[in-house]
Amino acid sequence: MLLEDHRRRVTRLLRGERWVTDLDRLFADLRMLKPGRSSVQEIGHFAAHRDERDAGISLSRANDIQTSARLWQQQLEGKAPSADDLREAARANFNIMPESRIRERLGISKQTAQQTFNKAIKKYEARSPLKAREQVVLKIFGLSMMWQFALDDRTLCADFTDLLITEGSLEHSARANFENVFKFISLYALTIMHGARLLMADGKMTQLRLASSDSGMLRIKAQIPVTSTPKPVTTSVPIFETSLSSDIHCETQLLDLFAEAVPAEISGDRLVALA
Repeated sequence: MLLEDHRRRVTRLLRGERWVTDLDRLFADLRMLKPGRSSVQEIGHFAAHRDERDAGISLSRANDIQTSARLWQQQLEGKAPSADDLREAARANFNIMPESRIRERLGISKQTAQQTFNKAIKKYEARSPLKAREQVVLKIFGLSMMWQFALDDRTLCADFTDLLITEGSLEHSARANFENVFKFISLYALTIMHGARLLMADGKMTQLRLASSDSGMLRIKAQIPVTSTPKPVTTSVPIFETSLSSDIHCETQLLDLFAEAVPAEISGDRLVALA
């Protein structure tokens, strides 16, 4: 029965029909599929618990960025980090920086970078001289602030398609045609995440908002609290990136980060204020 339900909804999507309820049902069910995909699970969980999320890859990324930003802020305030501070920052930064960026920046694997950091921090504690690479790795992962989105629409759409094919509700031969649905899936994910809140590890709450990137693409950003003393400091970072132009696919008023968040819905191929 469930598979037939999914097949009929997928068929409607392939016909060009755009029902948000179809994606609601598909994401809600596919998030439980084993083995699943973290991106599909994330959007499915947002759909089920929009008001407040206390788990998931978006929250994990937000917590890691907060940790990274706090040590950076501590340095700006002239406070010397301890070895434990550096270890905690490195734990977060290694989670944030993908393997590809580590190789591009340092020319080594993530595993090698972690091993180099462990050697460097031991020497740092013992106040022993560090080798050139150890100094670089310690600076990058222990003393820098990093941010990186948790997911993007290209990965989400590909993962969603893979799961539909795996369960049998989408024929593999229809995969290329299903790409016509990708824009709708991206818009859906944006509406699901916009206005949701993340319960941070320190108990503080951060809201997710629609925004436009420097290149004019729609994204979801989080305003992450960094410190409350001596004055509140926050950092605004991307959590979900898309390939959709904000000029074409979104009403301007939804992107005002300084105004109260306005609920959004999909109208055609655009996000508009919920009437």
